Amino acid sequence: MYTLFKDQAIVLKRTFVGEKDLSLTVYTKKLGKDSIFIQNGQLIKNLPIVSLTEFNWFSGVFFKIKDKLYINEIDNFKNVAIEIVKDYNKFLSAYNIISWIYNFAPHQDEKIFILLKKTLYYLTLTNDTDLLELSFLVRLMYLNGELNLNIIDLENQEKELLINLLKTPISQISSISNKENINLQKIKEKLLSFAHSL
Repeated sequence: MYTLFKDQAIVLKRTFVGEKDLSLTVYTKKLGKDSIFIQNGQLIKNLPIVSLTEFNWFSGVFFKIKDKLYINEIDNFKNVAIEIVKDYNKFLSAYNIISWIYNFAPHQDEKIFILLKKTLYYLTLTNDTDLLELSFLVRLMYLNGELNLNIIDLENQEKELLINLLKTPISQISSISNKENINLQKIKEKLLSFAHSL
């Protein structure tokens, strides 16, 4: 016996298994990171196959049997993948963001789900993918309780930039200017080094 429930899922990875089966790794609002196996012939109502592409999200009806997650019905979906894959920098940023979800968000957290969803959406609109990517990383570390700017080896300008990124809504990140031409890659490496050391 199983219970149907509604949830939202963001596709982190899609893998074809054999000729007709599909395996998805998703981050859901209620369960966090989970796997969905879709067998050939499994009946899913309103299934647009494009909704199951990496970076896209969908809402629908799910159920679990013996700790395995299944989709019963898809209500609606947002296709951001089509815009992300058109631009190499956007695709690279989306790939990095997804890899950080794998490494630093194995648990369920609704705030992380919302952060991921908003970031992927605004990634399709921004011209400064590096800044948005850095914003996601620093917010993810903050939500995990792993951010301490005082013990990370940051210069004053780098610290000020990260504080501004935390204070600024994701929708306005592209309006922040990097006037001092701070090396964003260097800050990202410092944050990742700190996160891996924990």
